[in-house]
Amino acid sequence: MLADEDKMRFLQQTELFSELPESELELICQRTSEVAYPADATLFEEGDEGDSLYLIVEGEVSIIKAGTEVLFFDEKGYCLGEIALIDNKPRSATVKTVKPTQFLRITRADFYNAMAREPRIGSGMFRVLNDKIRRDLEIQMSAIRKEIAQEEAMRLAAAVQQSILPDQEISHPCIASAGYCQPANSVGGDYYDYLSLSDNRVAIFIGDVMGHGYHSAMVAAMTKSCLQTQICFDASVPEVMKAVARVVEEDSQAFIYMTCCYLIIHPDNRFEFANAGHPQMLLYRAENGNGKDNLIELESGFMPAGFPKFNGPVQYDSTEVKWYPGDLLVLYSDGITEAFNPDSEMYGLERFKALISEKRHLTPTEIKAEILNDLQAYQRGESATDDITLIVAKFM
Repeated sequence: MLADEDKMRFLQQTELFSELPESELELICQRTSEVAYPADATLFEEGDEGDSLYLIVEGEVSIIKAGTEVLFFDEKGYCLGEIALIDNKPRSATVKTVKPTQFLRITRADFYNAMAREPRIGSGMFRVLNDKIRRDLEIQMSAIRKEIAQEEAMRLAAAVQQSILPDQEISHPCIASAGYCQPANSVGGDYYDYLSLSDNRVAIFIGDVMGHGYHSAMVAAMTKSCLQTQICFDASVPEVMKAVARVVEEDSQAFIYMTCCYLIIHPDNRFEFANAGHPQMLLYRAENGNGKDNLIELESGFMPAGFPKFNGPVQYDSTEVKWYPGDLLVLYSDGITEAFNPDSEMYGLERFKALISEKRHLTPTEIKAEILNDLQAYQRGESATDDITLIVAKFM
């Protein structure tokens, strides 16, 4: 706590009260209250009622406008909240403490009473407001610059994400495909790819980076680069999965993980795969009849890439499955099965499987369209909260 003489000296050094006589300062000292906030505390929020002004005694604050942190202040005596106090309008910005900070607080009523007694407070207020005009211009320009930089970064990330997706479907005598990827926002973390391998093999990769935004899109882009490099040396399922895990673990800037699935389709009627936390692939057997029971769920076998390891590095292995002409394979992200309608009802796996069974006789392109149309009809205008990725592949 400040002693009365320390509080007096402090007020005399502020722009607001520097011209006041000692007798008036003593009255103001009696009417101010000391308040202290820990780090990362909110002093007031944009839109709050302006009921007090604050003078920084010790510490640091950040000014936040429209959700963007634009300026920091640690000047002793810096005045906060006086404009909303004077014009009786809501706060024009949010103020948060950067570290433990101490203030002197003066309420609206006490400030107006002091103004009525001592007109020289008005001169101090003029100096404060004049300084604030200059600072507000700096805040506005800084916010605009940051907004432009963020928009440019997101635009570039969206362009990168679009560029890493396949620009054509699989061209192979054994399989036909139809893929789709739509981020929930301008930039997402979903990614899929088709890879041509030696010995007339073809590989499919699908991944879903935690979250959706600039960083997730960059991890997806690094994954593509990793895949293209890795298959030149060793395209086997275990080695590709290990390489992808290294990318997520070593190159991410914060805790992040990616669910993914990688499979290699061989021309001798088999495919092998590994799944790291991704939704199970759905395999429809054309040879077993016409019921829903023909859908086989190829379950996930490993934790997501980048997820904390408690027993050392993951040792990946592959699972082998036979395929037959007419079989249908569907890979997807949980943005489909976990989509909601306006009644907060989830689309769900069972509806998804039933639709695939019903439309199994169509081409991959037609099945993809049926799934996306049904999903859109189910959502009834509800915005997607997660990225949506879908690959429909039919064996020939």
